[in-house]
Amino acid sequence: MGALKWEVSFSPKPGLVDAYSNGSHKDMDIDLFYKSADNLLAGFQQMAEIAYQHPLDLRLREEIGRIGRLSEKSMFEATGGINTHKGAIWSLGLLISVISSQQTNDLEKIFSDVKSLSRMPDKFVPQTKSKTHGMVTKQKYALSGARGEAQLGFPNVSKTLSFLPEQDDFDTWMRRLLVLYSNVDDTNIVYRSNLKVLKEFQNLSADIVVAKQDVLYNLEFKQLEEFTQQNNISPGGCADLFAASYFLKHLN
Repeated sequence: MGALKWEVSFSPKPGLVDAYSNGSHKDMDIDLFYKSADNLLAGFQQMAEIAYQHPLDLRLREEIGRIGRLSEKSMFEATGGINTHKGAIWSLGLLISVISSQQTNDLEKIFSDVKSLSRMPDKFVPQTKSKTHGMVTKQKYALSGARGEAQLGFPNVSKTLSFLPEQDDFDTWMRRLLVLYSNVDDTNIVYRSNLKVLKEFQNLSADIVVAKQDVLYNLEFKQLEEFTQQNNISPGGCADLFAASYFLKHLN
């Protein structure tokens, strides 16, 4: 999956695995993410084939959910139980299914249809006592996580793609990543720390977005890198949305 490989290769990304660093992770590296992305390709292809010109109905929602759960199981087998792309299976799976179903590259329609499809109940979702990081933080802090982002129509992806929409250079993509860092209530960060750390992380990122100098030459970017290291935080939810942003930007 090209967007997933592009995302992990994009460097540097404070707190995240990239070509230079394993970020805040001791159990992940870029090679593991490449392996995971290759493993997920078949599942995404199945979603696209099943969704092709299929109505956006409950039957489709349940079918892509089934494929998504199989893809997740396959991912964990390939990575030795490490969660590399669980959020990406959800977000990219929905986007691929909607695009294939409606045969459109109109972003407004895509976001609207994702909102509708993701809100449909999937009765086959297994009930389990174990909770994901997103579920824990949602219960404790009332944050919606990846599911809520999709059910709102990916507002933060829309915001990211609206930032300097005509440009496609490295510094612009760095700022788009920071747009996500500064706006997404990333449950991965809160799970590892708390809301106060999340807000500090968001504020640091927001200051860099509007600065005039290139991101990599901005001393505040170095401070952001140090902040993620000191607090051992990883904005994994932002990484998934960054990959989704790249995927949508290069649809044509």
